[in-house]
Amino acid sequence: MTKELKLLRYGLIAIPAFISMYVQDYANYDRFTLRLLILLLLATLGARLPARFTIGMAALEMLYSSWLCSRYGSLMVFPSLSVLLVYFRLRPGSLPLLFAGIHLTVLNAAVMEEAPVIRAWVNLVFLLAAVLCSQLHSAGRGREETLHLYDELRKKHFELDEARDRLLQFASQVENAAQAEERVRISRQLHDDIGHRLIRVKMMMEAALHTLPSAPEAGMSMMRQVRDQLAESMDDLRAAVRRIGRGPHLEGAYALDRLLEETGRDTGIETSYTVEGAPFPLYPSFQVVLYKNAREAITNGLRHGQATSVGIKLCYSPSEVTMEISNNGKTMEEYGGEMAERSGNNRGNGTPSERLPGVKQGLQERNGNNRDKGPRPERLPGVNQGLPLTGAAGGMGLKGMEERTRLVGGTFEVRAAYPFTVITKLPVYKQSEIM
Repeated sequence: MTKELKLLRYGLIAIPAFISMYVQDYANYDRFTLRLLILLLLATLGARLPARFTIGMAALEMLYSSWLCSRYGSLMVFPSLSVLLVYFRLRPGSLPLLFAGIHLTVLNAAVMEEAPVIRAWVNLVFLLAAVLCSQLHSAGRGREETLHLYDELRKKHFELDEARDRLLQFASQVENAAQAEERVRISRQLHDDIGHRLIRVKMMMEAALHTLPSAPEAGMSMMRQVRDQLAESMDDLRAAVRRIGRGPHLEGAYALDRLLEETGRDTGIETSYTVEGAPFPLYPSFQVVLYKNAREAITNGLRHGQATSVGIKLCYSPSEVTMEISNNGKTMEEYGGEMAERSGNNRGNGTPSERLPGVKQGLQERNGNNRDKGPRPERLPGVNQGLPLTGAAGGMGLKGMEERTRLVGGTFEVRAAYPFTVITKLPVYKQSEIM
């Protein structure tokens, strides 16, 4: 019971009693005061005793206050009404109605000798007080439920903040892992592609030095090839440096439309970008995976498939985000046939290293070193073996895209038929799945 209700309860006992002492003439005021103090004692004990004594104390106070009403006049009905504030708090809901019926019966028996007007007045006052107490306790229960719901809401809010912090931490860890993987990829590119190309350039220059005195035209042709190889190496090196220097936290750093725009501007190919569904924000780690897979797929399409048109379709659904990168270049079968034909021609005509003195031995030594380093990278299951899995990164082509996608719980597919399409699917996690 709140402080205000306690004040009202004791006021209903004390104030009418003092008024009755001035209005009524009692033979013994000391006895009246004693009996009034006993009523206050019952009210105080009912508030302080354990809850299991509440019903008994309420019944005792109801009977005692009704007896006082019969002994000291109708004004004592107000102290009797104060017990309404006690038993209307009882549960279940039928118990207060039972108490109210018994209380009204006892009060009518107490004022039986009074005039009909007094009896009617007592009944009306009791009914009015009962309705007001019922509404008052209903409002109090509603307030308690509201406070309880507010506490639950605040608890859920704290839990949501903790879950959000965990998600941000997880996203940061995944993003850092993706950055580390990208650094490894770039280092492999510098070693496997640019490094091997520089070794090849060195060997070609040595061959050119041996060829120039006897065959100037062949030597100059080899020098022009050396120049082209160095130019390609410089382009790859600049691209790698740009990828390292690009901060992932900058606005739009991993925008797919910007990637297509830069690709079209640098290469002159046709590009298209399509979005299906209602877009929603993605985790930074997901943006990194989509961007790097798209960049790798575009690079492979231009380098191996000689594509003149590249398109990206991004589909948003409640359960996943799907990115499809397609191009009009050579399919795996066509690329594999060209590689086989080129290999046959090379076997028939002989390699430049066989025709140039001093080069064959260097190539044999290089191949021997590569064999000592272990087996070649595996190929993706279910993908046509005519197209090597490795792009420019030397081991981080299609296989690297699959590993990158699997790292964040997604799936990676390759559609070998024309148009050649690379599909990346990333899951969308709901709050229930996260909690």
